[in-house]
Formats: sequence, structure tokens, C-alpha cells
Amino acid sequence: MHKVLTIGEVLVEIVAATTGDGFQDAQPLVGPFPSGAPAIFIDQLGKLGTPAAIVSRVGDDDFGRLNIDRLSADGVDVSGIEIAPGESTGSAFVRYRDDGSRSFVYNIRNSACGNLRPTAASEALIDGCDHLHVMGTALSAPGLGQMVMQAARRIKAQGGTISFDPNLRPEILDAPGLREALEDMLEMTDLFMPSGDELFLFDKTRDEAAAVAALLARGIRTVVLKRGADGASLFEAAGRVDAAPLRVHEVDPTGAGDSFGGAFLSFWLADAAPEQALRYANAAGARAVTRLGPMEGTSTRAELDAMLAGQAGDATNANSLKDIAAWRDRPGPSGIPSICTAHPLAIEAAMRATLPTPLPLLIEATCNQVNQEGGYTGMTPADFRRFVEDIADRVGFPTERLILGGDHLGPNPWKDLPADQAMDKAEVMIRAYAAAGFTKLHLDCSMGAAGEPVALDDAETARRAARLAQAAEEARPETGIPPVYIIGTEVPIPGGAMEEIEGLELTAPDAARTTVAVHKDAFAARGLEDAFDRVIGLVVQPGVEFGNHNVVGYDPVAATGLSAALSDMPGLVYEAHSTDYQTREALTALVNDGFSILKVGPGLTFVLREALYGLDDIAEELFPGQRDHTLRATMEQVMLANPRNWDRYYHGSDAERALQRHFSYSDRIRYYWPDPQAAQAVAELFDLLGERDLPETLIGQYLGGLYPDVRAGRLAPRANALALAAVQRLTQDYVSACGGA
Repeated sequence: MHKVLTIGEVLVEIVAATTGDGFQDAQPLVGPFPSGAPAIFIDQLGKLGTPAAIVSRVGDDDFGRLNIDRLSADGVDVSGIEIAPGESTGSAFVRYRDDGSRSFVYNIRNSACGNLRPTAASEALIDGCDHLHVMGTALSAPGLGQMVMQAARRIKAQGGTISFDPNLRPEILDAPGLREALEDMLEMTDLFMPSGDELFLFDKTRDEAAAVAALLARGIRTVVLKRGADGASLFEAAGRVDAAPLRVHEVDPTGAGDSFGGAFLSFWLADAAPEQALRYANAAGARAVTRLGPMEGTSTRAELDAMLAGQAGDATNANSLKDIAAWRDRPGPSGIPSICTAHPLAIEAAMRATLPTPLPLLIEATCNQVNQEGGYTGMTPADFRRFVEDIADRVGFPTERLILGGDHLGPNPWKDLPADQAMDKAEVMIRAYAAAGFTKLHLDCSMGAAGEPVALDDAETARRAARLAQAAEEARPETGIPPVYIIGTEVPIPGGAMEEIEGLELTAPDAARTTVAVHKDAFAARGLEDAFDRVIGLVVQPGVEFGNHNVVGYDPVAATGLSAALSDMPGLVYEAHSTDYQTREALTALVNDGFSILKVGPGLTFVLREALYGLDDIAEELFPGQRDHTLRATMEQVMLANPRNWDRYYHGSDAERALQRHFSYSDRIRYYWPDPQAAQAVAELFDLLGERDLPETLIGQYLGGLYPDVRAGRLAPRANALALAAVQRLTQDYVSACGGA
């Protein structure tokens, strides 16, 4: 088997978690990630089992060890990496601009790698390898370029082969002697892999066919043109092969071309058919962009096989949640938070928290919030979709990474009606959700209607759920993404328990198995086998809940049997409702135990209300008497004027009920934020505080949890930033628990 060598930079990459034009303002950063184009390329080869080695130089520091450990773990021979005491490993700080382009701050030329020179170890590697991969950037540094050229001549003289990826940043094209070095390298090249306009580096015609013909005439065996999101093309004397792109949620494109190149070379050296080599290279490049960090997206053969299998047919029709049960067996996220809210600030904060991660963002509307009659938000499903997408446009969150879900879709909003009328309305509702393109639908028919038991038996619950699934299948767009479904017969009520909770009875493992069996039969009775194949999970009670005054935390030991039952239900996960107020450790344990979908709703608006009330107090300190009413006083008026959403849930004396209206875990105040009077009060608060920097001392007094980040310069001391940060901090607990950060 061939052994591949590359020579060049090894560095770390640190990524800004915000978008913008540069690094002149303090901002949160993510990383360090192992990086360097040659390192990413060779790591991809190592993961595919191709013997591979790299010659480079790092400092005797954590950044150097991070890279060496990663490369070694992925099968790369690192004996040619020199560790330089007293020097620093190279680095690159990256920030994405709003248009998707990038700003870089490099420390490479003055790093350990900038002083790369031949060593006994590197000389031995050159003699032991029969293929050299060259990055154009390596030719731009005089000492490194000379070393690469000498290695290329030696390997060619030994009967070996050369692959060449120009990989040229525009700012280095005019480096002295670079074009001459590029010409010399091209004369030795067997496999040339340019990206886009790099095809024309050596041809002035700007005609693709003419440029390719000229390259092949030089004696190059294979030209592979990387077209990014448009796929790739291969050109040889025998003809041309094109490969269509794979459709994925892009998180970070850095390193995608290097992963593509490493995968292609692995198959090319093994004399694979051009079609196969391109197909796997495309998959490697596509998978790379779904991971944050340039080397995080390199892939094994099994991972590429799984990706290609998942994209069989029309890639644009793949539901990204369809294989969530397999996420635990792969690198990257192993679960996903379900953000159940219609509050615009909470949604924006969740987008900002998710944007730097590999996760798509799942936002769900409940049957009470959003339905054909408007719900308590006044929005239909189509309205809610536009509402969320407008926020995404403002934030810069890619809409292709959004998943919209419908939660508790069933007769619950109309449970005071007879069952036939309630189900008719539920059917109209789910048709509206499906027609609006919601692709994750929770079927909840477990609660009885007027004259029925509070909880229905399993068989009747399943029959009603199958009826709603049939309505959704009939209403979904023909060319849209097929929805996935969540089922359940023991479903906690929407919004948390109504009373203080002393204990919970977990769903029995046999009950979970029965839930799946009865739904499978009910779907089959309606000819919905294909729809049942898209059932990805079931709602169970894992022993987590919150009431007005207390929270029941997750106990992994108590849930052992329920978790183990998933082994009898292949392809399924559990959806955990009422995970609000769980600790990050408890959330992580839930995901590890198979509760892969974590619902959070009132918890989001609870921390947002905390922030708004803190800002309300700050406004009174800074501008006493400038408003007719404080925000808290306004919310009290609004809730007293319309008690239907809290009156029957809160008990005790008048003082106790007043406290619960504002501060209960069930957060029933969330129903009132869309009220025009409440919305106006929030707008007045933000107008009053404006964009001014708020005193740190007042932030410490009234928003103490955010004070450390403000004091450290990580968070702007401004009203809107503080409100968003409160929800972001909570969302990050869920993202972290799901393996997204």
C-alpha cells in the first residue's frame, strides 16, 4: 500500500462565536481546534486507513500536543513533527462575516512552523514514502518551499507520485517566486486538485475545457475540480466524470476542501473507479462542513458509508432527525434540544447559542400556542414559520439548519368538547402544521375529551394518533421533507405539573414497548407503514418534572430499566418532556441514557423574565418615575385583568398567589407576553435603557448571574445583550448535554 507524505503547517484554529468583520471588539471564542491544511488533509487519509505521515514543527506547548495527539490517534505517522522548546505553535483566529466569508488573524510565519527545516526524522520519512501531497501555501515560504520542492524531486526520482492542491489565499499570490515555484511543481504533478478559479492559475483563457486540456497536455494524469456546493468534476484522458453535491446543514466550511482531497487521494491511490472516488470525496467534504472546527469533520470509511446511505435518493428530501437513534454511535452530537417557545427574544437567544455548534436548531410550537384558531400567540402554523424565519434572517441563522416541530398535536386545546368534535379540530390543526412544512410532529392523543377518562387506554390513544398521522401525510407538501413522528401513551401535560410534586412514577419498560406495538398496529390498519417507519421516538416519563414550587431531578439509577428497553426498540429514542430546570449534569445523563430529545419551554421564559425584571429594577434606579408603570406592575395588571391562564393553577392566600403569578416554576406569566399592553411595556423598558452601558454595580445587584461575564468583558453591559445572554446561558446547558459544544 502506498504511504503518503505531506509537509507544512500544523496550527490551532480559534473561532469567534459571533459574526462580524474582525476582532476589534471582545467576543466569545470557541476552540482551540487542531488545524492546518496539510494536517487536515493527512488526518483524513489516516482515518481512511491509508498509511500517512506529516513533516511539520510545533512548539512545546498545549497547542502542539493537541495536534500531535489528534493526528496520532487518527493513524498518522507523527515522527516527522519536530517539537521546538521555547517556540509557539502556530494559530489562526477566524471570524465569519455576515455574508459567510471569513476574517483571519494568523500567527504562522513567526511560529515554530515558520522555522520548519529538514531533520533526520523528516529525511527518513521522505525515503519511506512513495507519494507526496503538496499544498500551494507551502511554496509561498522560501525555506519551506525549497524543502517541499526537494522532497517532490526525490519522491519522483524514486518512482513515486505527486498530488498538488493550489489552496492559495489571494493575499499570497504575489509572493516573490511563488508563480515560478507553482509552475515547477505542476511539471511534476500526477493529480491536480484545484478549487474553482484556481483551475485558471496557469491558463489565461478562462475557458474550463481549454484549461483542462492544457493541464492534461502537460502530462498530468488526473484533474479534479472542486466546485464546493456544486459538487466536483474529474478529467482524465479517458473522459470526464461529474459528481452532484450532497445537501447538508453547513456549520463551518473550513477544511472541507482538504477533507475532500484526502478522501479522493485515498481512493485514487487504490485505483478505485473515478465515480467511487468522487462520491466518497464529496461525502467527506460535505460531512466536514457539518462540524465546527477544521479537523473535527474528517471521516472514517464507516462514517462516509453512513452518510452516503442517509443521502440515498433526493438528498434535499432527507429529514435530519430520521436517524437520531444512530447519533450516539457517531462522533458529534448525540441528542438535540427542543426549544418550545414563541417568545422572539428566547428564539433569538437559542439561535445565537446554537449557531457555533454542529446542531441544527429544533424549534417547536405547542398546540395551545399555535393552531388554526391562533392559539394564545394569535399565530397559525404558517404564521409561526414566517415569524421564526424572520428572526433567523435578522440573526443570520441559516434557515436550512432550522427544524420546525409541532408539540402535543392532538385534541388538548379542545378537550372540553365531545371527542368527535375535539378530534375534528385536532385534524384540522395537524393538517395546517404539515402543510406549513413542519417536519417533526408529536402526536398526543393520550388525554380524554368531555365525558371521557382523564387518560385514555393505549389502543384508543394509538388509533387517534394514527388518524392524525394520516391527516398529516395527506396535507404535507409533495416535494417537501417527509415529517418524522413522536408517539406516546404516558405523556406529561403541556407546561409542567399543576401542583407541587412529591414523587413521580416512571414509565415502565413494558409500557414503553407496548406503546410502540399498539401504534405500529394502528398505523398499519390505516396503511401508514411508511409513516410509521418515520416514527423516531416516544414520549415517556423518565422521572423529571416541575410544578409551581419545586423540581424533581433526574435519577439515572431509577431509569436504568427504561433506558435498557431501547435495545428492544431499534431506531427509536425517548423524548423527555419537562426537562426545564434540570442541571447540565442531569441533562447530560438523560441524553446518555437515550432520552435524546430534551424539551425545554417554561425554563427559557423563566430566565428571560428574571432578566427583564432585573432590567426593570435597573431602570428604576437610573430613571425613577419616568414611566407610568414598571414592567412588573404592568404584568400584574395584565394577569389580573385576564386570569384564565393562571387562576386555577395557583393556590393559597392572595399574597401567595401573587408571588406565584410572577415567580413560579410553571411560569404561567409566559402566556401574557404577547398581550399588547405587556409587549408595549417591554418595548418601553428597552427604549428607556437604549444602547447605553449599564453600571456594573447595578448588573451585579439585579442580574448577578451575568455579572462575571460583564466584568470580564465577555458580555456587553447593555439591556438587549443581557436579556439574550440569560437565555443563551440556559440553552448552552442543553447544547452541551447533547454533545453540540
